[in-house]
Amino acid sequence: MAQENGQSELPEEPDDAVIGKPKGGVKRGDGAAKRKAFGTGYELWVGLALGFYVIYAVTELVTDLVHAKIRLPLEFESDAVATLGFPGGEATLSGLTQITVSTTDLATATMVLLLIAKIALILTFIVAAVAIVPVIRDIAKGDPFTSRSIMALGVLESFIAVGWLVYFAAMVLGSNMVSRDLDIADEVGPGVTTVQAFVLLGVVGGIELLRRCFTSGQRASEELEGLV
Repeated sequence: MAQENGQSELPEEPDDAVIGKPKGGVKRGDGAAKRKAFGTGYELWVGLALGFYVIYAVTELVTDLVHAKIRLPLEFESDAVATLGFPGGEATLSGLTQITVSTTDLATATMVLLLIAKIALILTFIVAAVAIVPVIRDIAKGDPFTSRSIMALGVLESFIAVGWLVYFAAMVLGSNMVSRDLDIADEVGPGVTTVQAFVLLGVVGGIELLRRCFTSGQRASEELEGLV
């Protein structure tokens, strides 16, 4: 009978009738979302930005070496070697300024240290570009708290710390030797400042904080899955 004791019996809807969520399978929309995310390529934008910087840095270094010159920063502390003449007056260099020096004016040891600093910086950005891609891909998929993301953040943090430490050490020694070779050691300082060191500490600390947040998120996700 369609009706008994004044109550109507409604047919049960099967579990499979839920739109986008077939029984025993994943949501149908998930595959499309993944294809859309990976199809647009937006998860690679950060890596590409770092990659473009690497291309720029390598091109600049190769071009300079072909023309027998090299660029480096120096901290100008005295007006004795920092005065520039212009048709309408004079100006003075102060603070951290990038200069271009002929490689013929520098000793071999100086050039080696400067090249180590520049190559260390380039390699650091290459590793950062590669390491950040898995993190952004997992975020794009809606599942950021994965072991792959946590490992990638650890690699990113380690290489940034080591790479910048090598850069700082080589650049401090190299820029001091440049000022010695140019006979301006008393007027300029090394091309690395305390502010840059604090910025490095902030970047490394921020990545470590993010890694620990991802680790806590992964632990919380596993606990929730165990309760279901």
